[in-house]
Amino acid sequence: MVTWVFVATVFAMVAAPGPSFMVLVNETLRFGRGAGLVTILGSSTGLLMWAVTSALGLAALTQTSPLVFTTFKLVGAAYLCYLAVMTVRNRRKFGHQPEQVPEEYGGADLWRSYRSGLVTSAANPKMATVYLALIPQFLPVGGGSPADVVTLTAVQIMISAGWYAVVVTLVGLARRLLAMPAMRVGLAWVSGAVLLLLGLRTAVMTGPMA
Repeated sequence: MVTWVFVATVFAMVAAPGPSFMVLVNETLRFGRGAGLVTILGSSTGLLMWAVTSALGLAALTQTSPLVFTTFKLVGAAYLCYLAVMTVRNRRKFGHQPEQVPEEYGGADLWRSYRSGLVTSAANPKMATVYLALIPQFLPVGGGSPADVVTLTAVQIMISAGWYAVVVTLVGLARRLLAMPAMRVGLAWVSGAVLLLLGLRTAVMTGPMA
């Protein structure tokens, strides 16, 4: 069931840069590794939500109902565009590492990072494909048991979280290069542009009936 083929397939899907990956990088660059790790938690929560809705049969609606698919993709696209605007708007503070951060600001910031990961993952209708098309291929003949589905889902989420943790660590180290204001502003524009492009791509992605 949990074979090397399954692990390799899931890793290939996770490693391919997408909305969740870019939001994770953006949050880490803006607020540090702590924010990046919280974003991973939000993203993993979104994956868990997709797994639950798949088990209940609700995720199939995104593959069969154009209205549901369109609603999800527009919400996801709008949020990515919002993050792009906020990144560029606060470009002069991008990657800035103040000596002291008020506790209430830190708490609000971590909640915002969690929300960013959660919304980006939960509003991505393509995630339904993972649970409706990928995981069933690796279940035992006959569909397997609920425990088998839980096992594959848990492994998929752990692989995703593990890879993203590596990304957060590397990006966190790269923040040291943001000492120069000009570099911070430049990276903010690049990050904002990529988020905007991902938002626009999400908005025009083909529907389930296409």
